[in-house]
Amino acid sequence: MTVLLQVRDLTVTYRSRNRGTLTAVAGVSLDIHEATTLALIGESGSGKSSVARAICGLTMVESGAIKIDECDLPREIDPASAAGQHGIQIVFQDASSSLDPRWPIWKSVSEPRRARSRSSSAEHRRAAVSLLNRVGLPASFADRRPHQLSGGQRQRVTIARALAADPRIVILDEAVSALDVSVRNEILALLDELKRERRLTYLFISHDMGAVAQIAGDVAVLYLGKVVEAGRAETVIRHPLHPYTRALIAAVPSIHPERRRCATQAIGEPDDPANPPSGCRFHRRCPYVIDRCRSDEPARREYDFRDIACHRAEDIKKLTANA
Repeated sequence: MTVLLQVRDLTVTYRSRNRGTLTAVAGVSLDIHEATTLALIGESGSGKSSVARAICGLTMVESGAIKIDECDLPREIDPASAAGQHGIQIVFQDASSSLDPRWPIWKSVSEPRRARSRSSSAEHRRAAVSLLNRVGLPASFADRRPHQLSGGQRQRVTIARALAADPRIVILDEAVSALDVSVRNEILALLDELKRERRLTYLFISHDMGAVAQIAGDVAVLYLGKVVEAGRAETVIRHPLHPYTRALIAAVPSIHPERRRCATQAIGEPDDPANPPSGCRFHRRCPYVIDRCRSDEPARREYDFRDIACHRAEDIKKLTANA
């Protein structure tokens, strides 16, 4: 498969008077292949949205590379504009804040097209109505304001607006997490249709393992700004090895109690990203911790058909083989 976007050793830091320097992303590397879906998963505060915003040029990058078409986006004068020119669009969780409350829906949808084309207002409106139809909204919605739509309808509008820019990569930053289950499944089905129809590439950012299992082909698990496990979704979700991945899966409600017994339960709350622990960042919460975990940071390596950053991956596989 062709690598469409490559992230290498990405570091994103934020500075504040109260907390000093916070490293939200600490050396993340990802390959996003053309016409596939990579899910980036982890708890709140793991750095998922910071990765998304860095790729879109919406936040400063401390170091590292984000390459598409031989262009290193953070090195551009205007990274956000460069990302848009190379076909990167983003859909956020809160559709309401993404839409201008004063504008009719068609105007919000046509905004990316109007920035690139000198067509008449009537032509922009026709194009917007066509996109609204494609995402399952009738033409009668074109003149409504955002407050007149439901949450699921507003999210369909933001997807239509992303499509108006003729994207190659769409970043979905918790784009379905605020929706109820039935609406979420409808949006996921729509996204899958659009992906196949337009050969889109998705970076799907979520903490919802059910949604990830439904849409993703590849998965990368992020904890306190570092990738701890990455590989094919079927491999990582069905046979997780890193204790943090196992804990995430254990947190998913299941009608099969034996599955919860087989999974790892994380201990305590996540550490402060402004002051991460030494060694393995997960060691304070890990039931498999040994002394080496507390002092030596595990390198990301290939093992058992995935990349994993865990000193005890082999031991955990043996210990859980018959679980």
